[in-house]
Amino acid sequence: MNKLIPLSAAMLAMASICVAAEPSSAVKDAVLKAESAWKEAVLNADRPALEKLVADDLSYTHSSGKTQSKEQFITEATGGALHYKAIDFETALVRQYGNTVVITHPTTITTTETGTSHLYICEVWAKLQGRWQLASRLATKLP
Repeated sequence: MNKLIPLSAAMLAMASICVAAEPSSAVKDAVLKAESAWKEAVLNADRPALEKLVADDLSYTHSSGKTQSKEQFITEATGGALHYKAIDFETALVRQYGNTVVITHPTTITTTETGTSHLYICEVWAKLQGRWQLASRLATKLP
C-alpha cells in the first residue's frame, strides 16, 4: 500500500504535464515575441537570427507537403528558391505543455514565387538552451 502512494503521485504529476494550460502572460509574451522575431528574420532573410530561433531538429512542413530540416529551411528562406514578401498572422491560440508551447492560427503568406496563400499554421515552440525555439511547423491551405 505504501508503494502505491508515491506511484500514484508520480502518475498524477506526469498526467498534469500533458494537459494543456493557458500560458502565463510572461511565457505567452516571450513565445509570441520569438514568433515575431522569426517572422522578421524570414522577411529579412536573416540567417544568423534564424539559426538562433529554430531548433536543430526542426521539422518545417509547407502547405505543399514539402518538409524541410533546419538547414534546408534556412537556406531556402535566406537566398534559396523562396522569397517571402509578407507574413500576416491572425488571432493566435496559444497553449502550453510544460516547456512546450503550441501556437495555431490562420495566416496569410505572400512569396514572390507562389503569390498569396491563406493558410492554417500549427507551430511548436520549445524552450531549448534557455530560449524559445521553433521545433516544428505545419501549414495547410485554407479553402
